[in-house]
Amino acid sequence: MPDHPSGRLRPVAVCIVGAGPGGASVLERLLANVPELLGDRPLHVHVVDPYPPGAGRVWRRAQSPLLWANSLAADITLFTDEVSTIKGPIRPGPSLAEWARARAGELREGRGTDELRPFAVELAACGPTSFPSRPLLSTYLAWFFRTAVEGAPANVRVIVHQTTVVDITDGPRRQRVQLAGRRPALQVDAVILAQGHLDAEPTPTEREQIRFARRHGLAYIPTGYTADLDLDALRPGEPVLVRGIGLAFVDLMVRLSHGRGGTFERDAAGVLRYRASGREPLLLAASRRGVPYRSKTGYEWVGERPPLPRYFTVETARAAARAGADVWPLIGKELAGAHYHRLFTAHRERTTMEWAEFDARFAAAADPSELIARAVPDPADRFDRALLDRPVQGRPFADEDTLQEWMHAHIEADLTRRHDPAYSQDLAVIHALLSVYGVVLRLQDAGEPVPDPARLLGFFSYLASGPPGPRLEELLALARAGVIRFLGEDVEISGDEDAGDWLASSASLPDVRVRARALVEARLPDPSLERTRDALLRRLAARGEACPDATGRLNTRAGDRRVVDVHGDAHPGRFAVGYGVAGGAGSAGFSRPRFDAPAFRVNDALVRGVLDHLRGIGPAADRALDRLELVTGATQ
Repeated sequence: MPDHPSGRLRPVAVCIVGAGPGGASVLERLLANVPELLGDRPLHVHVVDPYPPGAGRVWRRAQSPLLWANSLAADITLFTDEVSTIKGPIRPGPSLAEWARARAGELREGRGTDELRPFAVELAACGPTSFPSRPLLSTYLAWFFRTAVEGAPANVRVIVHQTTVVDITDGPRRQRVQLAGRRPALQVDAVILAQGHLDAEPTPTEREQIRFARRHGLAYIPTGYTADLDLDALRPGEPVLVRGIGLAFVDLMVRLSHGRGGTFERDAAGVLRYRASGREPLLLAASRRGVPYRSKTGYEWVGERPPLPRYFTVETARAAARAGADVWPLIGKELAGAHYHRLFTAHRERTTMEWAEFDARFAAAADPSELIARAVPDPADRFDRALLDRPVQGRPFADEDTLQEWMHAHIEADLTRRHDPAYSQDLAVIHALLSVYGVVLRLQDAGEPVPDPARLLGFFSYLASGPPGPRLEELLALARAGVIRFLGEDVEISGDEDAGDWLASSASLPDVRVRARALVEARLPDPSLERTRDALLRRLAARGEACPDATGRLNTRAGDRRVVDVHGDAHPGRFAVGYGVAGGAGSAGFSRPRFDAPAFRVNDALVRGVLDHLRGIGPAADRALDRLELVTGATQ
């Protein structure tokens, strides 16, 4: 820290808006980088969130233990590790699975805390391939937050405010952060917006559907976080159209089966069966693909990883963009290359060619289909992106029962394969998808266009971010019990003014029309600055101090993630990161260990920019700032 002619430099202050996993990761990276970039200058860090720090709203402990995370315990961490390509210091720590094993040991030895005792059974059973309940994950995230704060440098004070930020304005020297129900405002030198998933006002289409439902006395539940939805309007035994068969659908089915008193048990053959309570509605599952998201794999990776990225790199993506070419052939080759690398190196007995020979020919081939047919005899071992993406393949079904039988067989086959390490090439494809996503995020950070990001996100979510295997098995049991029925591919839903109900039709059942009085949108709202319900963002946007990018997300400047106003100017001390921020889909809080998670790169680069900004701030004449920062009710 250079000497300043005015003597001792005053403390500087940062406000992090949002204390979920994303905000917690930003805080950890900030604290880790302070010694290098800020030295021993006093720093006050204000963290503001009405929900518990670390977990935030989505992962808060005060929700049903029936709801799970959809990641394996071994795949959840907020700690950087030896493969993280970041400029800041590496601060390793346990994954959730490793943390759970240590906490279970403490409980067995009588050293566990009161916070952990309610989870004694789950902790004892939690292994690398377990899917933790959301309350248990919340406890891990809270522990991470406390650990980060406890490890803060001596010159840093972290102050948590369990409330909301309602406005941020520029003062003569600093930004004023107004907290709900509290005076005076915090005065800070930098603000980091990290609110994560936010509620949104209905889209124009949803508003029309709300009006239609009111006109005809129907039930309509727009997009929202499923754990918080009021489902009382969904009556026992009544048909309910559900648009979307992804993770939100799984949460909905859990709340309407487990949550309404139904139970699952295995029959003599080991098949999971559902015993209804009589309070369940009939869920009519509708989507574009017509099938649920693919199951998460039920085994750990063992052995050599595929070389990634190889075909879809920053350089090849840029070259394709310059040529106006479609990037999906590059993405498809990246996924297929990882698939065959794993097949040839881990399941050699199912191939007819040496890997080195196949690899050289595959890399050079414009169309490798003939090569693949010769080298991989079993079609089940071949990579077919089109079939993976759209398994129904446009086929019509003779009747509803035939469609249901096909769907049951499809889900059962997916469950079987995703839990059999003999098909570990499927997990290699997921690793390749993560690599593809990392390349996309690098392009976005550089301010470069990414062709069709929504399509990539949709494919990624469907193939790599599906439900835990046990949840998909429950979905199959509910389908066999008649509580869930599938409507097929390319389902269209509309309101029928004459009949006064919801009407659904499907390409898979050309002659069938399905009617219902209830419709649920089973998905989170798309990020939209224009429609956000967040009071802070609404005020910033109304004054022109924030604006949307082409996707509707909060616009930030490429590279440093400073918030951009309507004139295209970046605010020098206002930064943003997260799901609702331009290029922010990769800045989620927790990530897979030893996978060079994009979130760590994004958050580390962000806070280093923030600290560079703070380092340039000189002394202040206003000695009242210390008193203003330590607001009554804040906790360290």
